[in-house]
Amino acid sequence: MADREALLRAAVLAPSIHNTQPWRFRFVERTVQVFRVRDRELPAEDPSRRMLFLSLGASILNLRVAAAARGMGSEVRHLVDQRLPDLVAVIELSLSPGEPLAALAPYLTKRRTNREPFTDERLPAQARVELDLCARVEGAVLQWIDRPSRRWWLQMATNDAVAADDVDAARTAERRLWVGGHRDSDGVPSSALGSRVAGRSPVVRDLAATEADAVRPVAEFEREPQLAVLATRYDGPIEWLRAGQALEHVLLEATARGWSTSLLNQAIEHEELRVQINDPLGPWQRPQAVIRFGYGPTVPPTPRRAVEDVLIRE
Repeated sequence: MADREALLRAAVLAPSIHNTQPWRFRFVERTVQVFRVRDRELPAEDPSRRMLFLSLGASILNLRVAAAARGMGSEVRHLVDQRLPDLVAVIELSLSPGEPLAALAPYLTKRRTNREPFTDERLPAQARVELDLCARVEGAVLQWIDRPSRRWWLQMATNDAVAADDVDAARTAERRLWVGGHRDSDGVPSSALGSRVAGRSPVVRDLAATEADAVRPVAEFEREPQLAVLATRYDGPIEWLRAGQALEHVLLEATARGWSTSLLNQAIEHEELRVQINDPLGPWQRPQAVIRFGYGPTVPPTPRRAVEDVLIRE
């Protein structure tokens, strides 16, 4: 029972869209079943449910890390089963000491989404290569946005997405349910929104959904944000689950190295804009997340659901 609680405490620490934490888990002998929770989904902001499955994938990676720290190996079977539409994956646990993921366990509680300004210090080139390797282990790639032309396309797509969000009543109403104010167990509290960006070019995602949050203090952010696109070769729920594991693997590795991260996913959530994030000179990939890296200040954690709330007992 202690191992089960430890695995679930790790799983709920995963990032999720608006911190909705749309997961539940059931233990069956030496397997863990992972379920989606439909009343925690965002039909307006995440109509394809891509970000839902990335969130679920991130929780799976955290569970695998916690299992590795306890001398267990893990094999994930991703499922699309019409008979069990809410079951998305089964994790088979086994005795396998020395799992590499165990090294990330100390950073499960330290990973944060950091929406504050970063310094202009650049990440080491070799470290960027190693972060890409973390993504590739999970079946994705990390494409660094270095060319000015690609940065321009991303900026334009992000600006268009922000403008579309601002006039979408359904998205705005949905965001108010999950963002702002004081939060006890889920959602994004006002304290986690960070500073507003001075200028029009988005460096972080501004989730403000209330008038009070919209007038937060303004700060100067880094002049050239260090951005990378997490991408997969194909699309669909199973690829999104893999992308979620790759995303969390990269975020935990970055945390272990003392770097801060946040997501800039506005354009990802609009299918007509998502294609603009592709590298026209590179191999065709499906963008799944845009990650910002750098050196930022310490920020507080966001709330998490209790283990009892995410455990399915039979």
